[in-house]
Amino acid sequence: MHPLFRRLLATVLVAALGPAAASAQSAADPSPARPAPAVTPGDVCSEDGLSTVFRCVFHDIGQIGGHASLLWLAAGGTVAGGSLLLDDEVLKLMRDPDQDTSVAAGENLGEAGLHFGVPAALYVIARTTGHPKLAALSITLVRTQVVNGFLTRSLKLLPRPRPYQEKATPTKGSFPSGHTSAAFASATVLTRRWGWRAGVPAYTVATFVGVTRLQNIHYLSDVTFGAALGIASGLAVHTNILSSRHASIEPIVGRGKTGVALSIAY
Repeated sequence: MHPLFRRLLATVLVAALGPAAASAQSAADPSPARPAPAVTPGDVCSEDGLSTVFRCVFHDIGQIGGHASLLWLAAGGTVAGGSLLLDDEVLKLMRDPDQDTSVAAGENLGEAGLHFGVPAALYVIARTTGHPKLAALSITLVRTQVVNGFLTRSLKLLPRPRPYQEKATPTKGSFPSGHTSAAFASATVLTRRWGWRAGVPAYTVATFVGVTRLQNIHYLSDVTFGAALGIASGLAVHTNILSSRHASIEPIVGRGKTGVALSIAY
């Protein structure tokens, strides 16, 4: 056979059999598959499904150690410490033997049952009518109240009597104001989700609740720290969920302008 034909035949055989040989080798000795990325509690709890209310209790409580929440707790502790000097004066000023309807209204607006019940009802309505954003908001509100309730009840183990008591009721101390913390927790979530249009009325209602608790039910320091605790709880849960939204940062380069664009998709 002519040497030129031999070279051509060899080239064709190599080209034809090379992929097959490589395929056979790959099949005989497959490379190890990449392990699936582990799902961390943070990944699960950055969602807003119904299961996160139960699965993420301890994770959400741990988020109170976040930067923004700690700042509010520190500020609340500082203000509450200063308020101790004014507790008696404010109590005398606000004490009213004939409590009007505003006190009852404030008590109802700050009830934990209201702040759990309304979001739960909204969740059912939202899922039934196909409004996923409202359903997600409802879950965030419930998770926030779980954190706030745990922290508030834990602090109420401190044996501080209420203004009308000589001795504190076990597990129901005066510090902090639970009605105030619940109202401010919900107000914080609504503000973070919908902005000042929701924040102004929500914080107005929360402030009203706090003021009514000063009428021989709580001291000023109870209320001020309760407000800070509620805000910290709202920030802890909502900030964690918000951080999971699909976010992207892209550069902007054009004629006469440079910068970056941040987009967050809900």
